[in-house]
Amino acid sequence: MKTLLSMWVLLLCSLPVAAAPAEANANKGTLVIAGGAVRADNADVFGAFIRALPANGPVVIVPAASGQPSRSARDVADSLTAFGVNADRLTVFPVALRDDSTTEDVDESRWQEHAWDEQRVALVRDAAGFWFTGGDQMRIVSLLRSESGQLSPLLSLIHQRLQAGAVVGGTSAGAAIMSERMITGGDSFTALIEPGPVDYEAIEEQESGHLSMTAGLGFLSQGLVDQHFDRKARLGRLVRALDLADAAWGYGVDEDTAMVVELASGRASVVGSGSITVLDAGNARYHWPGPQLARTLQLSLYPAGSRFDLATGKPLTIVGDPTVGEEYFGHSLRAGGGMAFPNQTLEQMLGNDLLDNRAAQELRRWSIDARGQALVYVFRQTAQSAGYWGRVAGASRYTITAVDFSIDRIQVTAPTD
Repeated sequence: MKTLLSMWVLLLCSLPVAAAPAEANANKGTLVIAGGAVRADNADVFGAFIRALPANGPVVIVPAASGQPSRSARDVADSLTAFGVNADRLTVFPVALRDDSTTEDVDESRWQEHAWDEQRVALVRDAAGFWFTGGDQMRIVSLLRSESGQLSPLLSLIHQRLQAGAVVGGTSAGAAIMSERMITGGDSFTALIEPGPVDYEAIEEQESGHLSMTAGLGFLSQGLVDQHFDRKARLGRLVRALDLADAAWGYGVDEDTAMVVELASGRASVVGSGSITVLDAGNARYHWPGPQLARTLQLSLYPAGSRFDLATGKPLTIVGDPTVGEEYFGHSLRAGGGMAFPNQTLEQMLGNDLLDNRAAQELRRWSIDARGQALVYVFRQTAQSAGYWGRVAGASRYTITAVDFSIDRIQVTAPTD
C-alpha cells in the first residue's frame, strides 16, 4: 500500500486540481465537514447531516479511507439510524483499498475499482447524501480519481448530486478531501522549521514529519480544510499549507465538531463540542525559513451555535456577550509554553488570557525542541479584534474574531555556568 500511495502522490502533486463539473459553482447542496473523533452519540453533527438530506433518495456511506471499511461503515450506519434515518435508505458503496480483518466472508480489497463501475454507480444515481468515513484521505483520492486526474463515475455523480441539493459529509479523512487542495500529513513544528513539502507515503506520516499536500476532491471551492485541529496542534501546519496552496482562507475543524456549509448562500455554521478556527491569509506575508515566518494573518474562532460568512470570515450569529471593555480577568502573562502553563487550548488562550483579560494586549506562546529551535506564536488584540463569552449546552465558551496572528522562529541558547 505504501508504494501505491507514494505513486499516487507523485502523480497527483504534478497535476492541476481536477475540475468539478462546470455547474458546480451553482451548488445548492450542503457540506458537513467533521473534524474527526466524532462521538457515535453526537446528535449535533449527525443531526446536521440528517437535516440537510433531501426527503427522497438513498443515503450512501463511502468507507474508502478506512483500514476497516466494513466495520467503519457499520458504525456510521448505526449512528444514522439511531438519529432517525430509516435503515432502508442506507447503502454502503463498496469501494476500499484494504481488506477488513473484522469480516471473514468478504475481501474488501477487491473493491478497488468499484468507483469506476458505472452499473454500480447507477444504483445510487438519486442519492440524497454521501458520508465519507475517516482513515487515510489518500485512499479516497486514489480510489475516486485516476492517475491523470480524471474523475471516476462515482466522484462525478457526487459533484452532480451536490449541485442538485444533496449533502456530502465526512469526518477526519472525509473532511480533508473537501477542499480543492488537501493536506495529507505532517506536524506543525516540522512544517514551520523545515518547510519544504515532501511526498506522502503512508498513514503514519499524518501525525509527524514534513508537510505533504496534494489535490483534494473540490467539494469546497474556497479555502483549505484541516481536521483534528486544536488537539493535534495543527495551527502552524495550516499556515504553511495556506502559503503552499496560495489560499486566502483556512478552516481548522476541531474533533467532535463540524462546519456545516450552505453552498448556495456561502454561509457556515458550527455544531459539536469544539470550535472552528478561521484563518484569513488574504494579507499574509511569508518568509521561509524565517526568522519572521508569517505575518499579518487574522484569526477568528467560532464555537457551536455560531454562523459566519465564508467570503469574509465575519460572524453572522455570535454566541455570548462582548468581553472587550467588560473583561473578567486582569492577570499578567508570562511568555512561554508547555505543561506548566494554564489555558492550553486555543480557545482558552485567546479567551481567558487575551480578549477577556484587561491586563494583556498580546499573547506569546513558545514551542521548543531539544536542539533549541523555537517557534513563537504571537497573538495581538487590535482595534478590530472582538471577544464574546457565553454558555453553550451549559459549558463556558468564547467567540474570538479578527485577532492578529504571526509566527516567529528563533534559536534558544542554554545559559552556561
